[in-house]
Amino acid sequence: MNSNPGRELYTELNGKKFARIPVETKFVEIDDSLVDVLDEFAKPKIENGDIMAVSCKIVSITTPGLTVHKDSVKISLLARIIVKFVKKWPNDIGYSSPRKMQVAINRAGYGRIIFSIIGGLLMKLLGKPGYFYRLAGNQINAIDGFTVGYTSKPIFENYAFLPPRPYEAKNICNELEARYGVPVAIMDGNNIENNVMGMSNKLENMYSEEEWKQIMAGNPQGQEDDGNNTPVILVREIK
Repeated sequence: MNSNPGRELYTELNGKKFARIPVETKFVEIDDSLVDVLDEFAKPKIENGDIMAVSCKIVSITTPGLTVHKDSVKISLLARIIVKFVKKWPNDIGYSSPRKMQVAINRAGYGRIIFSIIGGLLMKLLGKPGYFYRLAGNQINAIDGFTVGYTSKPIFENYAFLPPRPYEAKNICNELEARYGVPVAIMDGNNIENNVMGMSNKLENMYSEEEWKQIMAGNPQGQEDDGNNTPVILVREIK
């Protein structure tokens, strides 16, 4: 089994043990087709009973309408102000980029963002940080890209990638489930948590979202900083 450095490839839930098998692929570009990538690299490794977890990043890269070029983003004063108060993470630009913050504002809307700033500040004063992203909603915590200075990949410096809306993610998961014959999830992992962006119908009948998050805990898909392109995980119960 290929390994992602520092990431646990086995997990347990309710007495069941699962292997989380990373599928190494080519580096996925904007002009690529998601199903072509999965056909070539994931399909030959799928076994009966597997569940396929696909990185939200490659779904966004390959889905029209979910990429935002840097030249199309006009940075507002609000974006420049907000980033001054964003928590910085080691080796991760996060939302310290005004351009990326502007993409989040465009996604959620100015009114929703201003409401989230006020609400987040009040919650922080009550000792409950992190509410800005919850109140903003619209999956802004899953927006990726504009990682200038944090990557050697021009695609991540020049583009931001929007996560699919819940109904879009659901449709994509169901389409992939029908194509490959296994339950499918779209996942977004970061320094803080592992988020479920979408689950196919069959997977929803097997596990709740919280149970699936436990199975996928620790972001086993990894990131491009470890030198591996493993945006697909096959989850296989060990019996």
